[in-house]
Amino acid sequence: MISFSFLGEAYQTDRIIGHVKGDASGPVLVFFGGVHGNERSGVVALKRVFNYLAANNIRIRGEILGLAGNLEALQNNQRFMRHDLNRIWNREFQNADNGSNSPSQIEINNASEFEKTDQRELFQLITPFLQQGRECFFLDLHTTSSPSIPFIAINDQLTNRDFALKFPVPTVLGIEEYLEGTILSFLNDFGHVALAFEAGQHDSPDSIDSHEAFVFQAMEVAGLLPKEAISEQERYRLLLHEQGGRLHGLFEVFFRHALPSDAHEFKMNQGFSNFDKIEQAQVLAIDHTGEIHSPDSGHIFMPLYQDQGDDGFFLVKRIPRWALVVSRWLRGIRFDAALTWLPGVSRSKDYPEAIHVNKKIARFLSRQLFHLLGYRRKKETEAETLYVRREVKLPDHFSK
Repeated sequence: MISFSFLGEAYQTDRIIGHVKGDASGPVLVFFGGVHGNERSGVVALKRVFNYLAANNIRIRGEILGLAGNLEALQNNQRFMRHDLNRIWNREFQNADNGSNSPSQIEINNASEFEKTDQRELFQLITPFLQQGRECFFLDLHTTSSPSIPFIAINDQLTNRDFALKFPVPTVLGIEEYLEGTILSFLNDFGHVALAFEAGQHDSPDSIDSHEAFVFQAMEVAGLLPKEAISEQERYRLLLHEQGGRLHGLFEVFFRHALPSDAHEFKMNQGFSNFDKIEQAQVLAIDHTGEIHSPDSGHIFMPLYQDQGDDGFFLVKRIPRWALVVSRWLRGIRFDAALTWLPGVSRSKDYPEAIHVNKKIARFLSRQLFHLLGYRRKKETEAETLYVRREVKLPDHFSK
């Protein structure tokens, strides 16, 4: 049990914020709050939700589990203690005596003892769901350092996309190509729906309300609750729509300004909010080299206004509706099979859902084309880029 404060109120939480089991035939909803310790509203909102379910004896079809992430950082109101808990979910498998690999054999690496303990305990709690055949949804509750309307971030799998678009807020895809070791990418590689919901600014009371609204709406959308089970459901839907409805749809990340080791010299220009329109060459920030200009026009995304973190800002652009229709159709007919007819493009010998692209020979092929066909950039060297298909569960050696 740890204690923390938020907006002048004192709270306590264990690793398990709440756990409700209903009809075993229903889906499983797993929520994470406080994966970043300075993002506390998700934990507070989950406590509200579980208290409401208990006080009103709400019965659900399925199972809902709420987990607190980085407990030490949460208690100290820091993003992390030594390493970002949301950047260390890379899998290392050890051979079992029978030569098979299973999630229970994962060795947790690349973290300090603080974050390693959190990661190990979280993984032990979610492993049973990864090994079952039940439908699972993993939803990570976050906030941002800049003012922001609520939004959803996903890896661009069609199942993720279909689920995310049922909420009246913007959805951002493609960020997994810029961030290594996120818990959502880790869980997506097991074949489950996984997304992040960003409710607003870290210390805004509105973030708690937005998180609470999203949790209840997710229970309805996933089929754990009928709409009439919660009297406030329509108000929750309207709350999210009023905040993010004008930008409902899909956006794609196309640029990340990564911070070097001397990131303490980086300073974002004041006044930017998520999804603000920006122009090419506009001054966005400064560091030890001078002014930092936008490489293109678009919308600014997650500008950094805190001390910890290595992502200065991202740029996103809206994806037109026709591109979404074409993308779904091309993925459905497996048009990507024709890619290997092109020079410099070859299938992986040991895994047919991966494509190797020789960067010198096939330099005319754009990353946007692979995104359209349902691929993500997984690894890159000076000589080649490895793309893997998003819609399939990855084998172990592609998830390291």
